[in-house]
Amino acid sequence: MKRKITEKKVLSMLSTAVDNLEVDVWDKIVNSKKSGLEEIDSSYIESPKQNKIFVPRRIASIAVACIFMIIGIYAFLNISGIIPFKNLNPNMYFSPFLAIAEYDNKLYFQNFKDGRKLYSMDLDGNNIAKINNDSILNFTIYNNDIYYINSTDGKIVVLKTDGTHKKVLENTNANRNIAVFGDWIFYTSDDGIYRIKSDGAHNEKISDIIVHTLCVYGENVYFSSGNENQEGLYKAGLDGKNIVKIYAKTVSGFSVYENNIYFCNIYDNYCLYRIAADGSKIEKLKSNGKDILISTGAFDIFNDEIYFINESFENTCYLFKMDLDTANLTKLAEIEATTIKVFEKNIYLYHPSYNGRLYRLSTYENNLEEIPSK
Repeated sequence: MKRKITEKKVLSMLSTAVDNLEVDVWDKIVNSKKSGLEEIDSSYIESPKQNKIFVPRRIASIAVACIFMIIGIYAFLNISGIIPFKNLNPNMYFSPFLAIAEYDNKLYFQNFKDGRKLYSMDLDGNNIAKINNDSILNFTIYNNDIYYINSTDGKIVVLKTDGTHKKVLENTNANRNIAVFGDWIFYTSDDGIYRIKSDGAHNEKISDIIVHTLCVYGENVYFSSGNENQEGLYKAGLDGKNIVKIYAKTVSGFSVYENNIYFCNIYDNYCLYRIAADGSKIEKLKSNGKDILISTGAFDIFNDEIYFINESFENTCYLFKMDLDTANLTKLAEIEATTIKVFEKNIYLYHPSYNGRLYRLSTYENNLEEIPSK
């Protein structure tokens, strides 16, 4: 269905496409019957293709060729971030992912308004503090220690939650994912999956698969890959052995919850699916007989409920939650987000067009608020 979409929707599609290497969004914009920004078939983002866009090199017809060349160059510059979209803030942050965690009554977050540096603050918004001056890609907190990836050199850094006792694990080169289980740190690199002891000893490669998303759940490592000849969702032991391909297609993001894996299917209109952790059963989830479409691909699960963004028929995005047992839906707030993180009392939401701003919604009340980050 063709319909006019918002600027944030365009940005969500582009952010998700860049994150998942889904080049077909480019085709949709360039080949739009209008400007390429006013109308896009947002009901379905096709699977990655290898189609090339033809740009005339010779001017057969000056008028026609110039028009196509100008449109093509302008669209390319927009997508690559060299110039901003019309009416969009040129200072927007293009990454769809923001790292965030609650721990010991404090909020820790990647501050895009200060070069992706790690900050903390009290949950009431007081005592905002910069942890250190490193720009980070991702982080996790485990047993009063923060583990993060330095975006400058890929080194994993360990320090206390107050920023003290900083230790750099020099022989690491992480690119995106980091998880801690026991005394092991699991991380992804450009050539596979590694694990290293938290004291920096025994750095070892456990898989050659190039990974997009990774998590540790129970006694297993779960990860997905969109790399050629490696596409799929996998499960392996903590040592990388006994690897099993659970699902044979690319999965951009997923969550493991109570022996099931939840993901939005990029080959089926970003609908929500569930597959058993051993791969034995797969099903499309529905509510009142209707598919659950996750517009931005972002979701989180907490206390038997899944939180996600869905675009309504009025072309407006809302945050919903759905009970995983009853499939009952609840509309929570009008907002769009490419990162959703849920904790006991708070839901955190981020979108790259918000200029680094972070929003919070109480799990008990419908009061959406902006979190001051600087």
